[in-house]
Amino acid sequence: MPVRYNSYCFIIASLFSLSAVAFANATKEPYVFDDWVSTPNSHKLCHGYYLEQPIPSLGSFTPNLQNQPITITSEQAQFYSEGNSTLTGHIHVIDGTRQVFSDVATIHRDSSKPKPIDYIKADGHVKITEPGLRIDGTKAEVLLEQDTDIIENANFRLYDRHARGIADHITIRNKNRMILKSATYTTCNPFQNTWVLKAKNVDLNKKTGRGRARHARLYVKGIPVFYLPYIDFPIDNRRQTGFLYPTFGVTNRSGVELGTPFYWNIAPNYDATLTPRVYSKRGLELQGQFRYLLPNSQGELEGSFLPNDRAYRKFRQDSLSFHPGIPTKDPRITALNTGNNREALRAKHSTTFNEHWSTNIQYNSVRDDNYFMDFGSNIGIASTTQLLQQGDISYQGNYWNMQTRLQQYQTLHPFEGPPEADIYKRLPQIAFQNSVSDLPFGLQWSMPGEFSHFLHKPEPISGNTFTIGDRFHLRPAISLPIQQLAWFIKPRLQWNFLAYSLGVGSNDRNTIKPHSAQTLPMLDLDSGLIFERNLAVKKERYIQTLEPRLYYLYVPFRNQSALPAFDTFYSGFDYNQLYWDNRFTGLDRVGDANQVTSGLTSRFFNEKTGSECLSLTAGQIWYFQERRVNTCTPNDKNCITNQLPNQKRHHSSLVGLARYAIQETWTMRANVEWDPYRKRTDKKAHSVQYHPDELSVLNIG
Repeated sequence: MPVRYNSYCFIIASLFSLSAVAFANATKEPYVFDDWVSTPNSHKLCHGYYLEQPIPSLGSFTPNLQNQPITITSEQAQFYSEGNSTLTGHIHVIDGTRQVFSDVATIHRDSSKPKPIDYIKADGHVKITEPGLRIDGTKAEVLLEQDTDIIENANFRLYDRHARGIADHITIRNKNRMILKSATYTTCNPFQNTWVLKAKNVDLNKKTGRGRARHARLYVKGIPVFYLPYIDFPIDNRRQTGFLYPTFGVTNRSGVELGTPFYWNIAPNYDATLTPRVYSKRGLELQGQFRYLLPNSQGELEGSFLPNDRAYRKFRQDSLSFHPGIPTKDPRITALNTGNNREALRAKHSTTFNEHWSTNIQYNSVRDDNYFMDFGSNIGIASTTQLLQQGDISYQGNYWNMQTRLQQYQTLHPFEGPPEADIYKRLPQIAFQNSVSDLPFGLQWSMPGEFSHFLHKPEPISGNTFTIGDRFHLRPAISLPIQQLAWFIKPRLQWNFLAYSLGVGSNDRNTIKPHSAQTLPMLDLDSGLIFERNLAVKKERYIQTLEPRLYYLYVPFRNQSALPAFDTFYSGFDYNQLYWDNRFTGLDRVGDANQVTSGLTSRFFNEKTGSECLSLTAGQIWYFQERRVNTCTPNDKNCITNQLPNQKRHHSSLVGLARYAIQETWTMRANVEWDPYRKRTDKKAHSVQYHPDELSVLNIG
């Protein structure tokens, strides 16, 4: 790509990630964007794009354009071998990949110089193009000997940035440096000016990879919102050591916050960012991030340290002296005894050894349980109570997959939050799966399995211990899926095996056995039909489908109350349960079932584009026997009612889903659960999604 384009095109992306503007034309005549292509129905955010003019073709000279002689065409010319020659009417100059268009031009020739044509002066509707760049102006000088272009009253376009702007004066020197006077820049389309960046002077130096701007102002809807007297910024992808933009904020917990990040480009595959941050109510914090990239590995390490937090010291003193309603042994109180220093650590690492073996590590830790309440930047982070600490080694083969994992969580007990329960540790967890899909007669085989060793802390207030120990799980399955264009049927037979070797906790001594094992057959049959027809609605043609589906599931009852529930719970009834083979998550429970799900889906596809415009789905489970398996203790009636709300009923609630694509970028969704026994709606939800491009999405529900 030509150097002149590279240096220019970065005026923006770097010109500091700020957004905003009203864009004014520099020329007296209204400027026409003749390269703008409108696409109102596309996913593009601006619903259009700039169409770049192709590179000129000179037949056999095309592969080596930079070294070819200058080609000039015009309607009329007064041409002289020496001195000035005058050209008029549709002038077109081709100099390598550069093109110059104008109404009038003066060309100066000097045969004594290395380049006989040493400069070109163009006037009237001047246009200069290079790959990725276009500049329109009223006047221009192309100084070939000095390798300098000068354009006045310029409108420019950076095609790969979807950017445009104006400048009173643009000078391009030595193909490495561009200087703009009174320049503006925006990425808005020509007909919707939302934000603009204006600067008195902009100097872009491709050789150094840096740009400088003086008196830069950001406008939003024509209103100035930001001003910088001077700014130095990168204009390409080269990483350079130096200070980044400072951060500033105000919170009620920390007061005024000011951070000055410093970027250290250690090596091509190593870098670090150090950020001293001052909190007016707390003190000085040092944050750091180190990143590395190796041939088969990558990772990052982040940490922060704030010594003797003044605001936290007072918070601890007040909370320890007055905490009505919270017992002294409650972890929310004991967690306050970690001192006044605030620390956090996060580490990520991954290595791919070869096509079969890989490893991943994630480690997150904080010194005190109230860290995210004070330093969380949003409600999601502030409410964090579980920090993952996990390491994996994985094997991926043709027929076997295996993963060995060490996993635990740091459970946080913030003083101002509700009580939080600790999570079981898996030290280790070994999961494997064997699958073969090319057996005779179309049969498919799979056999997932897992061994896990569970550990748990004692209950902090009562001191009661939890059940811990080993669990072994195996579920071989064989199926015969048959699928045609208009129908499918998928019978499957599974055999679920569970075995435990436990240290029974003090709360479970009357219910759970130290050693137990259980086998359970599982049979399911999924089937469906697919009908379709052509449909015309208001001159639009669609393809409508009608897809009835039946799913039968049979699992005999086994009393599982003597088994622990390490990672198993009932997630509640919803659409997904219609076609699940187990109403519980985890491996410690398999729900008994003798039931069939009936469902019906209809979809509408645009006949031209093939995109789905509308889908409607309804489904319901029909029970042939009473369900009994749960994770509750025998006397916990509320738990049993929650897990088996329709225990004696013959069918579940009726579930309905709808999805409507209003446009390519707008989608509406709705779902509802209707209780036919009580004649009422149990759940309903509505949402709208705006998805203008691959990197942007807005959900409202």
